Amino acid sequence: HYQLIVEREENLDTLEIQVEVNEQTFSDEIKVLQDLSNRIRHEIKDLLGITCKVRLVEPKTIARSEGKAKRVIDRRKENQ
Repeated sequence: HYQLIVEREENLDTLEIQVEVNEQTFSDEIKVLQDLSNRIRHEIKDLLGITCKVRLVEPKTIARSEGKAKRVIDRRKENQ
């Protein structure tokens, strides 16, 4: 699972992608997790041309819903 969080900082939009990893991956060494996060960030930059922050989160951290999943959280209006 994943979730995109859009915020505004100093008149610039920022994007954080939270990626839920499995228990085995989450229990890996910090270096392994950092490498995975960097690899995801670079792939997104190369494919889409978007700079973002990637945060790996524990399994079952991202809320599940009965219907359509809420993949994008737009907090830009909250920060004004």
